[in-house]
Amino acid sequence: MRPIAHLALALTAGLTIQPLAAQPVPPSRVIVNIGLQGTEAARLDETADVILVTNFGEFGTRNDGFISRFSPDGDLIALKWIESGKNGVTLDDPLGIFIKGETIYIVDNTSIRLFDRETGAPRREIPVPGAVQLNDLSVDDKGEILVTDSGGDDTPGALYRISAKGEVSVLAARNPALERPNCIAHLPDGSIVHGGRGVNLVFRSADGAILREVTLPDGRTDGIIPLADGSLLVASQEGKNVYRLSPSGKAEVVAQDIPVPAAIGYDAKRRRLLVPQYVSSSLSLYDLP
Repeated sequence: MRPIAHLALALTAGLTIQPLAAQPVPPSRVIVNIGLQGTEAARLDETADVILVTNFGEFGTRNDGFISRFSPDGDLIALKWIESGKNGVTLDDPLGIFIKGETIYIVDNTSIRLFDRETGAPRREIPVPGAVQLNDLSVDDKGEILVTDSGGDDTPGALYRISAKGEVSVLAARNPALERPNCIAHLPDGSIVHGGRGVNLVFRSADGAILREVTLPDGRTDGIIPLADGSLLVASQEGKNVYRLSPSGKAEVVAQDIPVPAAIGYDAKRRRLLVPQYVSSSLSLYDLP
C-alpha cells in the first residue's frame, strides 16, 4: 500500500504526464490466425497458470462468444474452452474478464456472467438494470465488482458497483464527462481508477468521489493493470501503445506499434504483458525488463 500512497502524492489534479524516452520491447510472441475472433481481454489464472482470453465473435451477433485457454508461453490449450451454446453457456459478446478465487467473472453486454475457475462451468448471471454496453470490470478481495458501462453514440457512459451478494448500485451516473468509460481497477488503498475515450485517468475514493485526474500523452484507454510496486500498466488505443505509470508519476512506453491494444493482462511471475487485439484477432506477449 505504501507505493500506492506515493503514487497518490505524485498524481495531483490536472497533472499532465510527459512520456520518458521510450525503450519499449518487441513482442516475444504474436499468436494469430489460429481461430481467435474478436479478441478483447486477457487475464492470467495464477492458480492454474494459464491465460484466458475472451473472444466476442461477430460483435452484436448473439451466442457466438467463447473463451480461449493458453499456456503462459502462448501455446494453445483449448480454442473454445468455454463456448456459448454448449454445456449451458451463454456468451453473446464477452468483453472484460477477471479471475478472483474460484470464480471467473466475464462482462457480457448488460450482465456479468460467473463461471467456475477450474471447470469453466457456468455458475451465475448478474443482470445490470439500465446498462447499455458493459465493458470492463474489477473484483476486490471482498467480492465487490466494479464495472464500466461505455454507453453508446447517443448515450453517455456510467459506472456500477455490485456487492458480493449481487446487489447493483450506481457508482457514477451517466454523464458525458465520463467519456464513455472503459477500463477500471481497484487499488490497494481502497480507491478506484478508470479511463475511457479521453486522455484522463480518473482516481476516485471508494464511495465514488473524484480525487484527482491524470492526463496521459494519449488516450482512449482500454485496459489498466495495477502492479505490485504501485505503478500502473495502461493500454492506449490512440497512442497504439502500453504505458507504465510509475509511483513517482513518470510515464514510459513499454510496448508500442500496437494497432488496437484492448484489455491487457499481466503475468507477474514472468513479468509478461498480455496484449489482445480484437481487430486482428490476436494475442501478443511482451517480456518486460
